[in-house]
Amino acid sequence: MEALADPKLERASLRQLALRRPWLPLSAAAHGVLLLALIGAGPVRVELRRDEGLRAQVDESLRQTARREMQRELRSMEEIRDALEKSNGRASAGEGREGGARGAPPASDPARRARQLMEAIGKVQQEVRAAEMARVLGIPENEALRRVQAEEAGKPKAALPKGRPEAVVAKLAADARAALAQRRAQLMAQQQGVKLSQQGQQRGPGSRGGQGGQTGQLAKTAEAGQGGLGAMNGGVATNGPGGQSASMGGRLDALASGLGMNTPTALAGSSLDMSSEGFSDQRRYGEFLAPPVVDAATVRTGAGRTLGRGGSYANRIYLNTWYVIGPFAGRGRDSIEAVYPPERGVDLDAVYYGKNDEPVRWIWQQDTDYPFVPRPRAESAVYYAYTEVMVEEDTDMWMHIGGDDDTRLWFNDRLVWNSGDGDKPWYRQPYTTLDTQMALLNLTEGQRKLHFHKGRNTILLKLYNGTNLMFFSVVLTPA
Repeated sequence: MEALADPKLERASLRQLALRRPWLPLSAAAHGVLLLALIGAGPVRVELRRDEGLRAQVDESLRQTARREMQRELRSMEEIRDALEKSNGRASAGEGREGGARGAPPASDPARRARQLMEAIGKVQQEVRAAEMARVLGIPENEALRRVQAEEAGKPKAALPKGRPEAVVAKLAADARAALAQRRAQLMAQQQGVKLSQQGQQRGPGSRGGQGGQTGQLAKTAEAGQGGLGAMNGGVATNGPGGQSASMGGRLDALASGLGMNTPTALAGSSLDMSSEGFSDQRRYGEFLAPPVVDAATVRTGAGRTLGRGGSYANRIYLNTWYVIGPFAGRGRDSIEAVYPPERGVDLDAVYYGKNDEPVRWIWQQDTDYPFVPRPRAESAVYYAYTEVMVEEDTDMWMHIGGDDDTRLWFNDRLVWNSGDGDKPWYRQPYTTLDTQMALLNLTEGQRKLHFHKGRNTILLKLYNGTNLMFFSVVLTPA
């Protein structure tokens, strides 16, 4: 049996120990203070390191997004250069080379590449102006080209943004799109002619007397409601310069539409009052948008994103598998127009700062129920959803789109849809009570007929939610 210790003896031993080693109490006290400091400061330091790591991830994601956006802009500039060269009656420099990269600098210097492309586009513009000047003044084209080049040399050059290469690329890409729009207008004028004033003078933007003919700045003559080049080219084809202008004008018009230069037809009307105490988003009702009629007797619904032989037959296919990122902080009615990082380039490994500065990442989500509801749900928030549709062969399909509140959609990197501000059925009653439309996968406010290429086709959808319920619906049917 162990003997019990005498407390008096223990206290005496401690006093003797302190007398023999006077530094011991000070050491114990110092270690105690250090321990308390570590307990208090340890979590703070870990949290700081975690914040720095997240900040580094977000910064790297934004850099990757900027690189993707620059490459997309460069591809657009190459398409514009090739189309303009062909419109001027000569083979494109882009023919016969891989990836349109003849003479291109390394990918690490996108700003220099953009300058090269803009120089080529500028050269085509000079040739077009020279041809028009030679025709009007009756002089040789080489003399007209010399005059145009001298005029251009005397003009002050617009300064390019300094520092960030993405700013340089964005500026030059905008200039390239302006050149494309100008060339379209010229070809349209050649095919349809120009309006004449009562005095018989040309009326064109910036024309003074006969100067409009020299510069080639000819006015569009299509009256409101006649349609653009696409409608114009649906007529009878003709030979000669007029027919060639119509044909090339159609190509440039299609390219401009593909590059997102023509705003997709939006549904008319204003929208619903979706204001709340949390934020201001004043809206009003517009035209009522009834869903299209669907024959319930012939509908075979299905879900998925791979279309082809070997699967179950369906003629209304609900796209129910997406990568989703959000919520980002909404900006009221301007949310659908505001550009957030995922819109500049899809990077499924990216992380960004979202609503309330919370980190947001792409999350794989599959909804077995219809329609698709991104998670986590938030009000005054923006979400992006990305998916890929696989088809066995080239085919046309109808895409039926709906959403609460606003949606925008890109198909194969081309903007094809902007939701309108009309009065949608689910604004009048919750979409969950629209039993017939739910059963037919028909929460639809508009359709687009799209060409799906064999293999992979990409879809990026943007959703803005004001208040209360939120969803989006993308359904495919045969064309």
